[in-house]
Amino acid sequence: MTQDKKMETGSEEEVGEFEVGDQVKHPKWGVGSVLFKSGSGDNAKVVVVFSEEGQKKLLVKKAHLKKV
Repeated sequence: MTQDKKMETGSEEEVGEFEVGDQVKHPKWGVGSVLFKSGSGDNAKVVVVFSEEGQKKLLVKKAHLKKV
């Protein structure tokens, strides 16, 4: 994977961003809290609890999460 592709997908840059306890915003489910994180790189996953949707296990590179 080229550096440009990493920037485009956000995979490596986003992985280090999230820690347990962080508040994050998902485009569909709104604001939630990170309960757990695992993996790294393209395989990084987080479990986020949302007030309306409950817990969701998300692949970071696909989830479009942003810290709030």
